[in-house]
Amino acid sequence: MDNSGKIAIVASGGGLLPESVSSDMGRLTRMIKYFRSLPVLSNDIIIENRVLKSIKTYNEKQKDIYLSDLYFMATRGFYYFDKMISNNYSDFRYFLKAKPTIPLIIDKNTSVLPFTFINGNLENIKYFEANKMS
Repeated sequence: MDNSGKIAIVASGGGLLPESVSSDMGRLTRMIKYFRSLPVLSNDIIIENRVLKSIKTYNEKQKDIYLSDLYFMATRGFYYFDKMISNNYSDFRYFLKAKPTIPLIIDKNTSVLPFTFINGNLENIKYFEANKMS
């Protein structure tokens, strides 16, 4: 969660998640279930150019499969980050794949959900390193 209450979803891609997220797998499972139950805020999302270039040669079915989770979460207002190098546990870098046109905003002072807080605004973050988060 950023300073304004916007939320990022981090796809682990076979790698490390911040300790505050991965320390309680039951809590993580409940959060994921809750987030996936939220309604669509907008069908319009912004997919990063890096992602569009990487799937340029995919056929439509491959594109749909690759973008399905990203689209599902971003349409519900989440900023969507994924591993820089998939299935590399020792790579801690995550990059922005997509962002919502209408972000989900939660009051960070009243939220009962346990979040890792980011100093700054998700709108301006293109990548981060999970091992440097608390």
